[in-house]
Amino acid sequence: MKNIQPRKLNTRQPADQNSSNKRSLALIFSVILMDVIGITLLSPVAPQIVMRYSDSALMVTMIMVIYASGQFVAAPLLGKIGDKIGRRPVLLLSLLGQAVGYFVFGLGGALWVLFLGRLIGGITSGNISTSTAYIADISKPEERSKNFAMIATAWSLGLILGPALGGAFGEISLETPAIVAGIVTLLNVILGFFFLPESLSEETRDTSPISLRDYNPLASIGDMARKPGVGLLLVVYGLFYFAFNGVNSISALFVLEKFTAETWQVSLMMVLNGAVLALSNTFLIPRLVPTFGERAAAISGLLGMGIIFTGVFFSPIFWIALMVNMVGGIMNALVFPTLTTLSVERVSTRESGRLLGVTSAVGSLMNIFGPIWAGLVYDHVLMGSPYWMGTIVLFLAAWMLSRTPPQERRVPLAPQELVVEK
Repeated sequence: MKNIQPRKLNTRQPADQNSSNKRSLALIFSVILMDVIGITLLSPVAPQIVMRYSDSALMVTMIMVIYASGQFVAAPLLGKIGDKIGRRPVLLLSLLGQAVGYFVFGLGGALWVLFLGRLIGGITSGNISTSTAYIADISKPEERSKNFAMIATAWSLGLILGPALGGAFGEISLETPAIVAGIVTLLNVILGFFFLPESLSEETRDTSPISLRDYNPLASIGDMARKPGVGLLLVVYGLFYFAFNGVNSISALFVLEKFTAETWQVSLMMVLNGAVLALSNTFLIPRLVPTFGERAAAISGLLGMGIIFTGVFFSPIFWIALMVNMVGGIMNALVFPTLTTLSVERVSTRESGRLLGVTSAVGSLMNIFGPIWAGLVYDHVLMGSPYWMGTIVLFLAAWMLSRTPPQERRVPLAPQELVVEK
């Protein structure tokens, strides 16, 4: 009788495989960076474009809400498809859809056309979660947090470069940043098509059929939430993004009103925060996380961000708020890659794409509810209320994360690591 016995895993990879993985990681970093630059290129000019067709502030905020709504509906399904057919085709399709969305928005002509462009972009915005799943596929377990930190680094650099370039191109015309964003995204498609290999082997793909439940993002979230240890982590994700997106949506307004700051001072605060975030993800996270572990680092980051929010709220002058906010970049760097690693370690390889699609959908929901909450309490409770309220939410998230048991690293067996004995 034949029994299949697992052989002791050799976590060392051949030199050529390591070299290939490094090239793929570099390309994925480039893809994410150019994608974030494309997204943030629109930020300086989108409100002015919308105001051509409507003088309602609600219509301006609907640009973000429609994008996040499309992302919420489609992200889990794209993650499931990536688990079935591989990351590469889903990534290329997402990038192509993003490019189309930018071009439609740039051409404009009517308010509904602008909304259509952002809806297309939101529905096909699975490139970040798919890129995260790609990194999970090719990373050794002990390197996941370090490699996931690349995503946060790309975001922080994109948040510096994108608005600056958007403002510069906006001097040509308001539509130019959207057209440039579309061209940049098409360059991503070309890079991925010619140079990016598939990361998910045939043997590790999900073979279950796509069902009607996969088209329901709430059902996908529910399915993942029932997996051991994942549900609580999804709640922590939601609380983190609720507070973070809410505070971010009113931070510029708060600084302008409390400190009577000028526009360049607000921009300086954002640029310095992004720079600290990038440096922390590049140099700090690879050293801290292996020493203290993902769970402890994430809890420290959540508690630290809560303290930073309170510090900014009580800062008497702008320059103190600026320094406190820079420390917040370090705390932020501790949260995203560690929460992602903790989540990925709790599912099988063939489910990681769907999981990351679900976390993206949760983030999208919070990108809708967080700003709405922040705006309401800012107007009707107290100026800056989202800061101290956000502190409470983050402390709650840290406490909930502390209740999750430490998870042993998941190391999937590859087919070649199974031996058949008589």
